[in-house]
Amino acid sequence: MPPLPANGTVGFNGSTRASQPAPAVLRATAVLGALEHDAPAAVSLAELSRRLQAAKASLSHVLDALVDAGFVRRAGGGFVLGRRLVELGGAYLAGVDQVGEFAALTRNLPVASRETVQLSTMVGREVVYLARHDGMQPLRLGTEVGMRFPATCTATGKAMLATLDDAEIASMFAGYEMPRRTTRSIANLDELLADLERARQRGYAMDDEEANEGIVCIGLVVPTAPGDEPFGVSVTILKSRLDEAYQAQLVADLRTLAASVAHPLGSVSRAGHQASSPPGRPRTATSTP
Repeated sequence: MPPLPANGTVGFNGSTRASQPAPAVLRATAVLGALEHDAPAAVSLAELSRRLQAAKASLSHVLDALVDAGFVRRAGGGFVLGRRLVELGGAYLAGVDQVGEFAALTRNLPVASRETVQLSTMVGREVVYLARHDGMQPLRLGTEVGMRFPATCTATGKAMLATLDDAEIASMFAGYEMPRRTTRSIANLDELLADLERARQRGYAMDDEEANEGIVCIGLVVPTAPGDEPFGVSVTILKSRLDEAYQAQLVADLRTLAASVAHPLGSVSRAGHQASSPPGRPRTATSTP
């Protein structure tokens, strides 16, 4: 489901039913999206009714069906997401080759394996984390598997955005207020376009204390065929531990990882040999946390 609007509401009233082929399904996804927005806090029926602009009686039937199916559970006088969604998420991840290869490949990276390495994809204007490797320097990032972060604040998000034309990016972010997690977060479209051009020039994207203070991320895109789901890999490190030489080693490992995840049966060594960086725009050369 696409991200909720800035005010956290989803249109849900009868005026759209005639043009929608499956209104009941749309109602259910709207409820799940609203619960995701507030997770892990429970949301009351009254609040869901207000936010989704739907009658309580109609919502109650939808919630009863979702509870029976295990997608939602009752908690604290309201509703939260249910365990069945974890099972579906696991089934999705099991079917994504890139996720299956990620763990083994990351463990064999000579340098980056010591750090926090993540695999993500992009949904709308957000990054969704699919897998994570914690090295010898685990960090508290708040980026567990399944969580979303604004793409403009993350290395992998910016890496994946950098594969798009500026016109596409401008259209994507038109009228959008960019979330600012720190004082260094990108605040507007001009800043974003300038940052993405820097990423294209160097072949990787960076989050320099833009998602979390004191923490830097380096991201690269996993090579994919046109039209395929985008993926990015990233390494995260305390800024105080990063110098130019170590950064170069981490970038080399990420390039190996990105190429290996894309072509697990190819010639790229799992022992950490550096993959060459593709020329031109970094659809295959950038990523983020």
